[in-house]
Amino acid sequence: MPGHAASQTYNEVRAATHVVFCESCQRILYYDPANDEVPDPVVVARRRRAHPKFESNQAWYYRAGFENHGEVFLVYLNNKGDSIRHVYDSSSGRGVGDILLREGEYRLAFPEDFTEDAIRLNGSWGESELEEWGNEPPTATLDALHRDLDLARAESRKRSHAKSAAAASEHPAAS
Repeated sequence: MPGHAASQTYNEVRAATHVVFCESCQRILYYDPANDEVPDPVVVARRRRAHPKFESNQAWYYRAGFENHGEVFLVYLNNKGDSIRHVYDSSSGRGVGDILLREGEYRLAFPEDFTEDAIRLNGSWGESELEEWGNEPPTATLDALHRDLDLARAESRKRSHAKSAAAASEHPAAS
């Protein structure tokens, strides 16, 4: 499957976690974002990030520290009383560990995954798409997840700032 190998190599080069050589000519491959085609920005009059539905058959999460793998994206699929979990490295997109199947809805089946650092993300790729990806989602999917993660973090900072400002106005410092 040449397309899969090419996308895997591209993701490795983009992640820049190690030196990658061309399989044909043995030259060092590198990623230069200046060569990317930048689409015209779409102006969206949205004040807040769209939030994923709580009750859905699929859920994506980001974890900064997942077991000994570091930063990962997790996807859960609920199907007929069971839940499946895929884990992908957030930089390279490579699958991490085994795909797990457990009984119950994903929050009940994998309670150990939902720690304070878990951030719910938007994503609704079908189960057939996940199967098609194999052990590595396409770059466009990783980019979409990273954009949503950036928006979620920015929203979280705004909420924290607003809470701090409200607390300060309720309890002014004694002079």
